Amino acid sequence: MEITQKGLRQVQINKKAGLDFAMIMKAFLRADPDVIMVGEMRDKETVSIGIEASLTGHLVFATLHTNSAPESIVRLLDMGMDPFNFSDTLIGILAQRLGKRLCECKKPYTPSPEEIKSMLGEYCLELQNTENWKKDPEGSYKAVYQDWLKNFGNDKGQLTLYKATGCEKCNNTGYKGRVGLHELLEGTDAVKKNIQEHARVAEMFATALEEACVP
Repeated sequence: MEITQKGLRQVQINKKAGLDFAMIMKAFLRADPDVIMVGEMRDKETVSIGIEASLTGHLVFATLHTNSAPESIVRLLDMGMDPFNFSDTLIGILAQRLGKRLCECKKPYTPSPEEIKSMLGEYCLELQNTENWKKDPEGSYKAVYQDWLKNFGNDKGQLTLYKATGCEKCNNTGYKGRVGLHELLEGTDAVKKNIQEHARVAEMFATALEEACVP
């Protein structure tokens, strides 16, 4: 259901009538809005107009269908965007996924060393591309684990995980509701340099992680 709010103007796409994203973007710019929100950047012309608008002082929000925040950059560059103009306009990219939330009937348990090792391996998979990790892999693993214990461990130095069980409230599935998992990629100088150099997704990911680790 649509809502109305003072100060907002919304236009529905109607391709049969010739109203597509690019045409509406051009019309919006004539009104000189402060903020423009685009349902989806799906073609070169729409992205070009969005970047041009942001270069002239407008705040532009848009959505893309990609697997991660760095992949959004590659997708836009593949559409033919100029990497220098695009890097100048980028403030940040927020990626999100929805995960199943455990019902309140969940049961706590202490994970085995094998399970912790498996979680560490999966969690640190992308971190292995960073320079700090390459210098001391074993020490980096230990640092991550110690950080887990510091933030989530109990007085005995143990982690507590939860597993689904099932009850009437969750229809015996063990899950009820969803939780958002967010990944924020900031448009830092180092990330913008990667964009200008047409860096691979793995390189941009590593750069973003290095930036995030700097206090």
